Amino acid sequence: MCYLSKSLSKSINSIVLHFEFVKCKNLSNYTKKGKYYLIISYDQLIFYEKDFYQIQFKIFFCDIFQIYQCDSSNYIHITLKGQASINDIGIKGINKNVLIKHLCVGYSTYYMFHLNKNVYMPIIIETYEERCKRTNKFQEIKKPDLSIQPFIGYKKAFCDDYFFFIHKSFQNFTSPSSERALYIDYRGIEICVRIDDQKTMIDLDQTPDSSFYQLARSYLNHLTNSEKSHHVLKKNFYYKKMNLSDDIAKWSGYEIFLKTETHTIVSIIFRRSYIPPLLDKRQDIYITFKISYQNQKDYNVTDKILYDELYMVANSMTPNDTNSIYYVNLIQAQVNSLIYNAEIYHHIETQIKIKVTKKGPIYFEYIKMFLKYMLVTLKDGDIYISSDIMDFLEDEIKVERDFSYLLNLILSQIPGLNLMDTHISEKKKINRILHRLSDYIIYCLDTGFISHKYNVTDFINGALKISPERREDVNYILNFFLHLRETDYGKDYEKECLKMLEIEKDGDMQINKLLNSRKYTVNDFFLFYLHQSGYINKYYKYKNDNDYKKIVSYILKYGVDLKIKKSICKNLLIFSNDYKNKYNPLVNSIVTFLYQNSDRQNFCLFILSTLINITNNNDEIKHQLIKLNISKVANFFILSKDYELVHKIILLYINLSKEEYMCDDMINNGLFINFLDILFDLYSINLKIKKEICINILCIIGQVLNFKKYGIFLLNNYIGLIEVAIYIYQTTDFVSFNKIKIIYFFKQIAQYNYIIKSQICNYIIPLVIKEIYLFSNKDFIYSVLNLLNTICDYKINCLSLTHMQIFDFIDFIKSLSVLDLYKKAIAIERKIQKNLDVVS
Repeated sequence: MCYLSKSLSKSINSIVLHFEFVKCKNLSNYTKKGKYYLIISYDQLIFYEKDFYQIQFKIFFCDIFQIYQCDSSNYIHITLKGQASINDIGIKGINKNVLIKHLCVGYSTYYMFHLNKNVYMPIIIETYEERCKRTNKFQEIKKPDLSIQPFIGYKKAFCDDYFFFIHKSFQNFTSPSSERALYIDYRGIEICVRIDDQKTMIDLDQTPDSSFYQLARSYLNHLTNSEKSHHVLKKNFYYKKMNLSDDIAKWSGYEIFLKTETHTIVSIIFRRSYIPPLLDKRQDIYITFKISYQNQKDYNVTDKILYDELYMVANSMTPNDTNSIYYVNLIQAQVNSLIYNAEIYHHIETQIKIKVTKKGPIYFEYIKMFLKYMLVTLKDGDIYISSDIMDFLEDEIKVERDFSYLLNLILSQIPGLNLMDTHISEKKKINRILHRLSDYIIYCLDTGFISHKYNVTDFINGALKISPERREDVNYILNFFLHLRETDYGKDYEKECLKMLEIEKDGDMQINKLLNSRKYTVNDFFLFYLHQSGYINKYYKYKNDNDYKKIVSYILKYGVDLKIKKSICKNLLIFSNDYKNKYNPLVNSIVTFLYQNSDRQNFCLFILSTLINITNNNDEIKHQLIKLNISKVANFFILSKDYELVHKIILLYINLSKEEYMCDDMINNGLFINFLDILFDLYSINLKIKKEICINILCIIGQVLNFKKYGIFLLNNYIGLIEVAIYIYQTTDFVSFNKIKIIYFFKQIAQYNYIIKSQICNYIIPLVIKEIYLFSNKDFIYSVLNLLNTICDYKINCLSLTHMQIFDFIDFIKSLSVLDLYKKAIAIERKIQKNLDVVS
């Protein structure tokens, strides 16, 4: 703007104070005057139309009589004195307040410069009614259009309770009986929008599509089920960019980009959670674009153009209800019923700003009483409790010393409960509320009301140091938080569940027997903290270190808190290299956890990485995994075509294919055939992860070739395997990939056939020699020498090697002065020389 002002100042030969594009109307007859460029200088207002060398009209500050500013209209009325050359005028700019500010500055400056007086702009602020009376023009105020309008070149399309923007070229081809919206344009691009019914979030954990990642993976399978082959180029989480209606719901997104034999497909899946007005529903939305390769070529539709159109539809997806109204009273009623979990409480507090602690539930004063009872119990047991924490709970909060009476007092405040009713249905209701109450109070300690001053860890640390006289009192609270109970709410929770953590005569814990029956549940979050804080170690003193690991295995096997499980998975991975021999008691639970959470990619990656580490040189764990049918879950991951998980499975089976019984299990369960299918599908794709998958599959095949029956089977049924391996080696970069595994494969397969030895000699060895000259990696050289030792058995190959200057190469190996390499090189040199003498 600075450069523009300087340029305009030179053009009009005056300093430019303000420049703006405005609308004008003639106030004498209230007709439109036109649109002009307005320049405010220090002595006049100048109006231009297009050519800045041709002034349309001007207003001098000395001719201004009065300025009227209306509270409802954006027009500023400027009335002029009798000597003015033009009629009174109305001006409408971008911002009337900014325009008036510059007019005031220019007006005052003009009179200060010419009359040496401080004169202020004569401004009158009027209401719209006063303006109508002054001008004798009575017009209704135009109501602003608050509807959301599409961008230029786009139109608004509707589907169920949502609308979105699509290009004007798209036509609606939706069938009346269809559950999805379909739009097609002249370029052959198909848009399919499907919106599922709303579902409750309270029962989300029990549904098959509870995991958003699992939902996305299922939809990917749906897109590819009818395709003979496909190539997924992109799949990752996506963040919605536009919120056109101030929607308070949470949007989670996932995008997929894939190519089939005939089409390009791009798709975005949304999960809209915490839908107003009650914030207790969620809904899944699928947006898919599809175009054939022929149409892409004919109409020059690049992948980027397709993606731009998809992003426009996805980002503009908006609920028809543009006012995000939520009913605080009804949400508060649901909070009072304690029907939510900690994740939903946290979202309501942090994102929606409805306090589920502090100001609610309605009986929260009694929750404070419980927390104060907990702190006073610790304080009576010689545990230091800061006065700041006690003050935070307020002095007027009564301290109740009887734990059972306190629980009944809280229950009596919850609407709809009758503590005097002994009927089984009422008892179930009471026990269900007690269970939720336990979880809610832990939430208050962990992330809610009091967590910033005193949390779960502080409480357990206090329970660790409490005096023996008060330990029984604090055990009531610990048992309540641990809340071991039957799934049948007709029975009370176990009041002595801490004792069930003791080791019995048979070497097991009673809590394990109960949980193993699948009829009991426990608060795995609190059990984890008891284990981590050392409470179990102090009071139960297990003699065997494996007994402590059993607690972790129970949480993995029977727990429901995913955050705790994720934390355990991370720790298992971190320590798996150093303590692999101590993981034996956990293997059963780890595999069970892998089965139960096969839809959660992050958990599976942690667990598979852990299994890769602990099976390295650990035959006992390998044997356990085979007995636990690890091949079944491996097959599931292979068929999912999630290549991150596929890669982990293949790395695991490098460790699980070194013995014949392991190979028998892998082949009998169809896993080996799946590996070969993947190899033949991916070998020509030059992407890093897929190249690594192919290299590691060749390594597995190399280990299977140790057993002759499988070697013969491979050569008889998989013609072209050696050609695929040669292609992979020739197209693989030495720096980025571990080619030793491919050399190992060549060494193993060369034992079976002289033709294969000849192929390796002619197509691989020249490249290998060149790589060794360039990089001189000692491990790689040793592998190559083993391969040379194998292919030299075929005497014709020795003649070919002489043409490749093999003796110069051997001399180079000797010059490296590495004893093992030197010995190997001497043996190969003698072998080649001997075979050459026979041939000659």
